[in-house]
Amino acid sequence: MFYDEAMMNTYNMVKQRFIKKWINTLHMLDSSIEHPLNVTERKNAIRLSSDLAIAATRSGSTVWSRALISRSGNKTTNKPMARRILKKARNRMKNRCNTLRRNGNFTAKSGTRKRTDLLKSLVPGGEVIDDKDYLIRETLDYIVYLRAQVDVMRTVAAIDLVTGNLTNDRRNK
Repeated sequence: MFYDEAMMNTYNMVKQRFIKKWINTLHMLDSSIEHPLNVTERKNAIRLSSDLAIAATRSGSTVWSRALISRSGNKTTNKPMARRILKKARNRMKNRCNTLRRNGNFTAKSGTRKRTDLLKSLVPGGEVIDDKDYLIRETLDYIVYLRAQVDVMRTVAAIDLVTGNLTNDRRNK
């Protein structure tokens, strides 16, 4: 019982930190845009800000969060924003990846290797992780943070749906 409560408290804290970081990244993104966005650009901007926020919530302390930070620099035309949000994470990623390559030693059977390779491809930065135990820990951590991200985004969408309906009802009256 105590373990479940502790896990829920931790999970709620993750969601709260994600919301704060996401709002900050959305504000930074909004202030850096010079012209209105079309639907596709807006979708990509929301995805980018969400990825940066979830990685910032983890403070670049995991391989997956550093990989998201690194990828965001390649996708965005606004690289200073990504650097401003998460300054140290890129260097941490390089150092951690080099350590993993030096210390990693992976031997697995064919079936396990295929599943492990699939898992590596699903977790950002997973391709540099050779230790199976570490890969599983990273995957579980990533799942928890993705779940928090999805829960928050569902809540935002539900609120938007309700407030949109209220606005439409007022206009129709």
